[in-house]
Amino acid sequence: MALRADSNGIDASLYRKTGSWCTALVDASLGTTAAHEAADRLPGEVAKLLKSQQAGAADIEALTNAIEATKGLRAPVARFVAVHDGAVVLNELIPGLKVDSAAVDVGPFPNFTALARARGGAFSYLVAEAGRDGGEVHLYNTASPERVASRGVVGLPEEIHRARKVPSEYDQPKNQSAADEMARRNAEEVAELIAEMAKDTFVRLIVLSGDVKSRETIAGMLPGALKPYVVVLDSHTRTGGADSKQVDESISRLISETHDAAVAELEQRVSAQTGNGRAQLAVGLAEVVSALQSAQAEVILVGQYQDEHTLRALSGEPWVAHEEGDDHADLVIGQWPAPEVLLRATALTDATIRYVPDSILPADAGIVALLRWAKT
Repeated sequence: MALRADSNGIDASLYRKTGSWCTALVDASLGTTAAHEAADRLPGEVAKLLKSQQAGAADIEALTNAIEATKGLRAPVARFVAVHDGAVVLNELIPGLKVDSAAVDVGPFPNFTALARARGGAFSYLVAEAGRDGGEVHLYNTASPERVASRGVVGLPEEIHRARKVPSEYDQPKNQSAADEMARRNAEEVAELIAEMAKDTFVRLIVLSGDVKSRETIAGMLPGALKPYVVVLDSHTRTGGADSKQVDESISRLISETHDAAVAELEQRVSAQTGNGRAQLAVGLAEVVSALQSAQAEVILVGQYQDEHTLRALSGEPWVAHEEGDDHADLVIGQWPAPEVLLRATALTDATIRYVPDSILPADAGIVALLRWAKT
């Protein structure tokens, strides 16, 4: 994926690749006769657009071959494709995004703004279903309905269930004690699995369901750093005893609450800096560009998309220059719409970008940056 694991930024390594780039954002919806007819025409239309921007033959072939409508997802659905030197490096579906006409870009670096806007604020989360005999842990990202990964712990059922009394070997209490110990060890393995899967995926939500005692045991075994993200659901889908639709609705509600809480936290940080002389807040496009040039920007918050402005992209640090002036003229590779250049500079300076309601920003600012250190 182009997006980092927390889906708040772009993988900077893609911007560091030299050579030709082509990107396309197209409609991928099906379901009607008109949609099928449009899907049939789409590769030819995209090829024509790419040719008009002087794309190479290999890039055109790779990108048009990657374009296809999708089945099984409710319209609208968009497809984003990125091609580098004739090879597809990114091909992702964006459910819920309506695309009226294909948009393509050809240039020395990729244009990921459509993908970033659609996926801004997306995050990874885990859903664990636990029982006395083990459990499964599923990794998802809110950017896509598809499951990212699944791993499980499988115990021995005959050792987990309440053991029957075996004459001359074990009595009932000893069998029960052995079964309880096995269940505890399985819970410990599930907790370790959750911690391992959460380690590199920046999860912001961990949903525990399953057997009451198992999920409580697992919750208590998780590292302290993960416990703030844990929510226990009173359901046990592994045994078929819970309504899966109700569970899905509960998870959807938790995702919405987590997203809203993240936006509220950003709003609180902006508000605190606004009332503190803006010591760690850059306000407006000019200040944000300056903050990016010094790698001082930690989080870029975009309300208005700044489409009416352009910025200059640079071949090396500080990666971005103001629309006018002679600064870093020897590094200028071209001038493009501000959103594209801002996103590139954000990734290359290891900052994060979020597209937020304009209401959480200072009046008429449109764009701000929370800074890593205070202004001097």
